[in-house]
Amino acid sequence: MSSELKVKIKRSLLDNYKRDLHLHSDFIRFEDKDLANNGFTLFKVNEIKEFRYGITYYQYKFVFGREYQLYVRNFNNEILKINFNTYLGIKKHECHEIYVNILNALWNLYFEEKTLSFIEKFKRGESFFIGDVHINSEGVILEISKLLKQEKKLIPWNDVAIKKYNTYVSVYSKENSLNFNRGYSYKNDWNTFVLYSVINNIIENKNTSND
Repeated sequence: MSSELKVKIKRSLLDNYKRDLHLHSDFIRFEDKDLANNGFTLFKVNEIKEFRYGITYYQYKFVFGREYQLYVRNFNNEILKINFNTYLGIKKHECHEIYVNILNALWNLYFEEKTLSFIEKFKRGESFFIGDVHINSEGVILEISKLLKQEKKLIPWNDVAIKKYNTYVSVYSKENSLNFNRGYSYKNDWNTFVLYSVINNIIENKNTSND
């Protein structure tokens, strides 16, 4: 596994400037500003908290454009946004390859380790949050949307199920999935893939230990 990724990103057809993105095992550095003297945003590895990502499709009868979006947030709630567009199929495959490479680097360099850290916390009996999901030794506490309010619901581990889809992850009760379920979008919710990886690992380990 490489310890860094360097790419140049042209954000749109109107943005003629190719911007440097450097993902390193110690930091993320992106030339996201238009200032001559300080055009970069830099997050050190210990400042990185969470990420989200997705593709927005622009269409009118047919898809004529795509915007690739990746966001990284630090513990000060500052957000580094990496985005670029393709229209009418121009360099569509090249843009998609860059998007996949960035996404894989974000996971390999920063978020796989954070996932393993959460799993170790669980093994030590600690409770923690991933996004608004509270995970502890008893189960998973979700915020379930009711008619007029959000209601917190504990789903015990022997009843927790999780399923991965193309654009979101669903966490739900095996016994009552209709009433107790919650979807988390890769694009709109922070650390959704981390959430999936942690809960799925816990469930698999519990099923293995029960065999």
